[in-house]
Amino acid sequence: MTNRERVLLIAGVLFGITLGSLAVIWVRGRATQPEQQSAVSAQASAAGDLSAPQNAGGTQSEEIELSKAEQDAIGLRISPVALRPIAEELRTVGRVEQAESQLTTIAARVGGRIEKLYIDFTGQPVKRGQPIANIYSPQVVSSAEEYRLAIRARKNLGPDAHPQAIAQGDDLIQASRRRLELWGFTTKQIDEITNSDKPQVSVTTYSTVNGVITERKVAEGQYVQEGEALYSVSDLSSVWVLADVYEADLHNIRIGQVARIEVEGLPGSVLRGTVSFIDPSVKPETRTASVRIQLSNAGMKLRPGMFVQVLLGSGSSKQLTIPRSAVLDTGENKFVYIAKADGIFEKRVIEAGPVSGELIGIRQGLRQGESVVANGAFLIDSQTRVSGGMSGMFGGSKGFENDKSTSGGEPASAKYTLNLRFEPDPPQGEKPVRVFVDLQDEAGKPVTDASVAITFLMPAMPAMGMAEMRNTHPLTWDGKHYSGEGKVQSNGSWIVMVDATRGGQRLAWKRTQITAR
Repeated sequence: MTNRERVLLIAGVLFGITLGSLAVIWVRGRATQPEQQSAVSAQASAAGDLSAPQNAGGTQSEEIELSKAEQDAIGLRISPVALRPIAEELRTVGRVEQAESQLTTIAARVGGRIEKLYIDFTGQPVKRGQPIANIYSPQVVSSAEEYRLAIRARKNLGPDAHPQAIAQGDDLIQASRRRLELWGFTTKQIDEITNSDKPQVSVTTYSTVNGVITERKVAEGQYVQEGEALYSVSDLSSVWVLADVYEADLHNIRIGQVARIEVEGLPGSVLRGTVSFIDPSVKPETRTASVRIQLSNAGMKLRPGMFVQVLLGSGSSKQLTIPRSAVLDTGENKFVYIAKADGIFEKRVIEAGPVSGELIGIRQGLRQGESVVANGAFLIDSQTRVSGGMSGMFGGSKGFENDKSTSGGEPASAKYTLNLRFEPDPPQGEKPVRVFVDLQDEAGKPVTDASVAITFLMPAMPAMGMAEMRNTHPLTWDGKHYSGEGKVQSNGSWIVMVDATRGGQRLAWKRTQITAR
């Protein structure tokens, strides 16, 4: 074996050993990888995966705690959830319309020129038989003259005239008279034609109905065709009220149902009508259907275009009820605040039922014997934090108390007293306010070497789209007080906190509330 062959053999052996070692390392690495991944997953599960959604599918309890003083400050009132008789009454808005069945058009009986109009403007009342227009018509002149001549010819026939001639004369008179009657001549007018030597040149048109002129279609001097409209008249002794009812409430409405109508301009007066028609289609824009109520309108109390309140009742029943003021409506759902023990109030979504007066029925969400916040619920809800927690209006909630920036804790010693006043008092929103703080030890002597600061805080009000507002101002010793100038950013209720420290130790701390005006 030559040297060249030995070198090649040794190189091949070394290459094979290296390749085998790499293969063993790769196989072992693949075998241990699932175990490592399992260990990592177990550690993540034990520690809690922060990227995973928390409380999936669950609900977060929203509670607030208010002291007795805070409840009194907001005028909080509690009402029990109780079984009460409640009228299932639907209240909606309606508008008064002319009854289509009461609309009439007065038309010209003959064609010609309008010589005179007796009705000058729309809205003018008119009575049946009242003259409304004089129309000159050549046809009327010719027919009136024909009638007069027929009467004269009949009189000229002597007693000895042939019976057939007499019959023909009578027939001509009747035919001429009938033509005048069809053109609108009254018996009185026809008699005047008979007794007058002057030709009748115009015909007077009379109203055929009682009502109000809603439209005047012609003017004096205008030529009109036979049958052309002169006036539109509406008989407002009976009107319609059209009420929009949501599709969810339509099942409670029926034809013939009695409806009560309240008119803002007639306080204390309630009118009654009857449902005469329910629109078979629902408006897609508003999801409502029109319900027609017909009622008499004696004394013209209702006028077309007026808005009224419509009350449609379907009997009464006994069910769980609470005051209407207790329910807050976000548009997506309705909720109330449940009064629990120790000043705790819990927010709860409910399903509301019918409304009757100041009561509202409850279908789901409440039980008999529970109590709800009847007055002050909106003030409580306005303090809801963006995160879903609750903060009390006066710093009374658990979440608020646990906020280190506002809780302050107890002072290191109870030997110091702190008094606070403002100029002006109460402060005015968006204007500077002068703050004065008096700090005294247990002997009543002023403490002059403390660090004193005042903080104005208005908690976030997500329900009103308002973020938290907070500003802090240091106060300095002026020889009599700790004083300084602050600013309340807006009107409303503010939490005020004063902190007095010395050498890193708290001497006194005070929290109160002001209402900027």
